[in-house]
Amino acid sequence: MRAVTDTTPLPTPTRPSRVRWRYVVIAVLCAGAIAWMVVLLQKNVVFFKTVSQAVHDETHDGTRTMRIGGGVVPGSIKRRDGGVDFSLTQGGTTVLVHHTGSEPSLFKDCAPVVAEGHWSSPAAATTFDSTRILIKHGSDYEAPKNAKGQCPDDPFGR
Repeated sequence: MRAVTDTTPLPTPTRPSRVRWRYVVIAVLCAGAIAWMVVLLQKNVVFFKTVSQAVHDETHDGTRTMRIGGGVVPGSIKRRDGGVDFSLTQGGTTVLVHHTGSEPSLFKDCAPVVAEGHWSSPAAATTFDSTRILIKHGSDYEAPKNAKGQCPDDPFGR
């Protein structure tokens, strides 16, 4: 028997290189868009630190804008022209808050407060300059009956 030899060349396989490059470009663009959104969200989302966390991280935070939360120390509220000064406490740590602007109507002793602002000086975490005060609860808030003028150690329940 004789072997049949076919001398016609086989067709060269075509590579879909254009299609692959399209997918690579699309994947890179999607990854870039996701990274851009993550960066924007991190800049725009502002969480708050408790007073003790903020004092601990003060050297790292410097004078950047941030929020700190705690309870207003009873008897520390001193109203002045253009704002109010008060002490904010949490976890055994207390800082003086120098607030410029108006305060919420529910602002009072022992109220759980989040103050937005920055440290006065990066060297000593003793005074926090605030431009905004937030209180989280409804207008029917009442202090617990067993409080007897003392703030809870952690007004946010952490």
